[in-house]
Amino acid sequence: MKKYISLLIVLILFSTLVSSKSIIEPSTRLLNNKNSSIDFLHTVSVEVGSSQNCEPCHYWSQTVYDTYNSGEYDFEYVEYIIYDFDGKKLNTEAYNWSKNYSVGKFPTSVLDGNFERIVGDYPDLLTDALNSSGNREVADITAYITLIWLGDATIKVDIAIENNEQYQYNGHIRACITEITSRYNTFNGEPYHFGFLDFAFNKEINIDAGGIYTDITTWNGSEHKDNQGNNFGDIDPDNIQVTMSIINDNDNYVDETVMARIVPNNPPNEPDNPSPPEDEIDVDINSDLSWTCTDPDGGLLKYDIYFGTDNPPKQIISNQTKKNYDPGTMEYNKTYYWKIVAWDSHDASASGPIWSFTTQKKKNKAPIVVISKPLKALYIFNSFILPRYFRLTKVIGKITLEADVSDDDSNIDKVEFFINGELKGTDYTFPYTYDLKWNRLRFIHLFFIKVIAYDTDGASNTSNIIIRKFL
Repeated sequence: MKKYISLLIVLILFSTLVSSKSIIEPSTRLLNNKNSSIDFLHTVSVEVGSSQNCEPCHYWSQTVYDTYNSGEYDFEYVEYIIYDFDGKKLNTEAYNWSKNYSVGKFPTSVLDGNFERIVGDYPDLLTDALNSSGNREVADITAYITLIWLGDATIKVDIAIENNEQYQYNGHIRACITEITSRYNTFNGEPYHFGFLDFAFNKEINIDAGGIYTDITTWNGSEHKDNQGNNFGDIDPDNIQVTMSIINDNDNYVDETVMARIVPNNPPNEPDNPSPPEDEIDVDINSDLSWTCTDPDGGLLKYDIYFGTDNPPKQIISNQTKKNYDPGTMEYNKTYYWKIVAWDSHDASASGPIWSFTTQKKKNKAPIVVISKPLKALYIFNSFILPRYFRLTKVIGKITLEADVSDDDSNIDKVEFFINGELKGTDYTFPYTYDLKWNRLRFIHLFFIKVIAYDTDGASNTSNIIIRKFL
């Protein structure tokens, strides 16, 4: 999945580059072809150590560029031109890179931080090394990089790296500022491609599990120069690419590579595909919110979340990077309104519409009601005399009816007492009772007692008992 991010950036940038007056014809064809690349597990990093006074370096440079330009393999590459035509050190940073990888012969190609290595001009080895590197297992990280041209040979470089693993990621990043068509020529007088100028970033990073690392730098070409004393104040914004590799400290191999070119910043696309869907009803009260949103420039987006029962909703979260939100347990049978505003790293934004949904109605359980007095026993003037040796409850004199009522998911509204089908009393508070008094003397008479309990959500339940009255 990660490799598609860099491809997406490439394809998006292509539409901008071809609409502008680009100085690199082949690179536009390259961007169009990259969509057909082999499905690697990540974008491979290829770093080539080269020298202007090395004839095989010329042929190898053309081989790598032609392979890249074919679009058949998912990789990005940088050419470190270490020595000039006189064999003198051309670029100190490039020279330091070569020492770090013990480069002693030219050309030397380091794939994925030395997972594969090709020394010399051997075209037949390149595709096998790319396939071997691209199909190895890597840490689950996602990287973003965007560039903004500030004028006067100055570039703003904005990066973000997501650690999708459940453990801390410790690594190193190298973000190389390169010229697509290099100012430096090969032994045969043709320009290198993706020729190294300087590092935008070359540093250690640590990212917590599930965390995001972000950084921004401003690079001015006029403030940097090669060992011949020539500064880079003449860079052309249409001819710049920054390629960044993320190297894992565990094995010193590259886990991901991304690139970006200088284009005018575009605002994020409008947030879309809400979940719950617009106007959805009967939504679970424990549902999460989610949405989709992309940045046409391939950058990391942050989100402001507006949510609540008011319309328009109030902002409750800002600068969240994940495209989901847990609102907690919502109320039953309520309409909620929500909106997402997406922001890119250049403070451009896009607001989605106000969406709404209605939660489910409460699935209410009826209260539990039991007539606790009288039981099947003998009562004389409201006092318990003998236990339930009788088929029916027997009462002499007056009796107080009592009901035990409970409800696990609601509150009790009222309890009604019926005598022979006629409502005789209603009690709204605990304990729930009714004093049953006889209007006239009857030696023996049956009374059918029914108690109905209601909760505040309208559910009810019933308990019954038959009383045989004496006197």
